[in-house]
Amino acid sequence: MNFMKSRERVIVALRHEEPDRIPIDFGSTHVSTVNPACYRDLRRFLRLKDRPARVKDVVAQLTDVDAELLEFFHTDFIDVNRHLPPTNTEIYYRDTFYQCMVCLNKDPETGKAEIIDSLWKLWHHSYGDFYEEIPSSIDIVDEGGNYVIRLRDITLGIGSRSSFTFTPIDSHGINPLANASTTNHVKDFSWDAFKYSDRYLEFLRKKAEYLHKNTEYVLVYSLAGRVHAWAQALRGWTRWLSDLRLRKTLANAILDHIMDVILYNVKKLIDYIGEYITVIGFADDLGTEEGPQISLQLFREMYKHRYEELFSYIKKHSKLFIFLHSDGAIFPLIKEFIDAGLDIINPIQLSAKGMDPEKLKKEYGEQITFWGGGADVQRVLPFAKPDEVALHVKNLIKIFAPKGGFIFATTHNIQPPTPPENIVTVFKTAYEFGRYPIR
Repeated sequence: MNFMKSRERVIVALRHEEPDRIPIDFGSTHVSTVNPACYRDLRRFLRLKDRPARVKDVVAQLTDVDAELLEFFHTDFIDVNRHLPPTNTEIYYRDTFYQCMVCLNKDPETGKAEIIDSLWKLWHHSYGDFYEEIPSSIDIVDEGGNYVIRLRDITLGIGSRSSFTFTPIDSHGINPLANASTTNHVKDFSWDAFKYSDRYLEFLRKKAEYLHKNTEYVLVYSLAGRVHAWAQALRGWTRWLSDLRLRKTLANAILDHIMDVILYNVKKLIDYIGEYITVIGFADDLGTEEGPQISLQLFREMYKHRYEELFSYIKKHSKLFIFLHSDGAIFPLIKEFIDAGLDIINPIQLSAKGMDPEKLKKEYGEQITFWGGGADVQRVLPFAKPDEVALHVKNLIKIFAPKGGFIFATTHNIQPPTPPENIVTVFKTAYEFGRYPIR
């Protein structure tokens, strides 16, 4: 088969046909990038000039992958809101939601939960002994043996000094709607602050237009909203799971407001950047290691019709492919998402119960694209030898790649103590072994 450019290659794969090779993703989403410590080690291993990771999510410690590595790993995708070349501006401008789902940082001009910052600064991780670039308005301070991440007077996240990633404040019991007991309490929450401003959308439009015209990458907007996960953050995990069963009037009111925000933002995204991007993403971790967080019946009652409304709007008003990230053992829910109109499921958590690659491909390979599942970041990459990693990747490609419908990526963000030689082996194997026909 003739060599294809990235946009053609990806469309063919998403249509469940075989392109020239498997499309490769490294860094285009919030769940397929690399930790700053691993990034430092990777560049050194490749004998590239030392440069600190530029971090697009300080709480989760997500690296904006530089152009050298995108090219080296033959990447086909790029985050439309990246902060490194190739792009038209390196200004950091994101909705606060990206860093913290419950932080009401209101921009003084727009009144929206947004962060805009034209400057970057270095921060030193003392335990890992590495530097990273973070937006100048965000501080990471040492308090009582923990790192606390602040945006002025707002706490975004917390983590131990020995940790390489941090957790948002909702994981520490800061849940704005924890005490809500009536639908009026829900109504009074600052929902409108999470609706995108026209200034932010215009910023995205200029970026998207530039990247579309000046690169061959497939543009991805990977986090357009969360439904279940946002409700959990607002109410608290156990409280929300109880709400879904015992306080359904309250739960429905919360979900209705969440959907109002998400649909507003999605409609605006389609209007402003829909002609430039190819993939729009959502994230809802609905699984545990052992199974779904909720029953199939409860999913159908509380969530399915909402996803259908969201996905059908996107399908009716754009040509975008819909991506959903959900960790865990979600096999029983995949058919429900397919019925709701989902195109792409991510990440295929190989370590979770029932997420068997052969079963997934056999049952759903013709109906949905698997984005991820190319290498296990939990049990294999940190511990295996390079030849074992290569065999691991080859075996997964043999399962997922035939007849298309597969985007190569690791099962999640690559974390310490993953050796850099294993990272290189993953993407080298994917590129060399992922040529069609797969043998």
